[in-house]
Amino acid sequence: MTRTILLLSFLVASAAAKPSFEVASIVACKPGTPPPPGEHAGMVQFIFPGGRFQAHATTIKYLLEWAYGLQPSQHSSGPAWFEGDRFDIDAKAAASTSDLDMKYMAQSLLEERFHLKYRRESKEAPVLILSAGKTAPKLYPPKPDEQTSMKMEPLTGENQKIISYRIVATRFSFAQLNLTFARVLDRVIVNQTGLQGDFDFSFDLSPDTDRPNPMDPDLLIAALRDQLGLTVKSQKAPVDYLVIENIDRTAAGN
Repeated sequence: MTRTILLLSFLVASAAAKPSFEVASIVACKPGTPPPPGEHAGMVQFIFPGGRFQAHATTIKYLLEWAYGLQPSQHSSGPAWFEGDRFDIDAKAAASTSDLDMKYMAQSLLEERFHLKYRRESKEAPVLILSAGKTAPKLYPPKPDEQTSMKMEPLTGENQKIISYRIVATRFSFAQLNLTFARVLDRVIVNQTGLQGDFDFSFDLSPDTDRPNPMDPDLLIAALRDQLGLTVKSQKAPVDYLVIENIDRTAAGN
């Protein structure tokens, strides 16, 4: 008997409720423009204080994944330029705009300026199931004055040589854990711990000769299991899937 375990929904608001940027400039980058640091790991900052949105040298593929909360395995391929052409996008919203509304505004920009059209389906994809073990996971209530953040701090040994990297998360949810690490793990992270809300936690990533990259998926999975006390299981499960029906290469209004 086949049992549906979950359906992971991407971020989407109804057309009537979806906000838009007050103003947005879209400029195509020169061919060969390099990607911004951190793009390969899904760690590019688009939101800045004062309601500013800045996406420099981004691809429309990456912007779509960021705006809709998708992993690469959760959408169909677009045209050849979709992940090759790069754009500088500068936009403005009210200073009080939330991060979630910024993502909805980026959706509006894709739909209004690039004429993105899509449909939603369910598709089997690799996922990483996190559940609670026999002992409580090492996840702690956040302090009242803490802001949501995740930092990667190098730890040094003799001769100031870096021996490991400490990940320190404050006021972090399982949804944010998924958005941060799913791209590195190449699979969606699913919370089946029964725990909801935000937490403080930390773990160390110690590269070695066989795994010199501190963000190696094996190191991440081992840290979630051995340091945070989570049960980790890889399998396939149905996830929300976005099928791209149309996307224009030239932004309207430019």
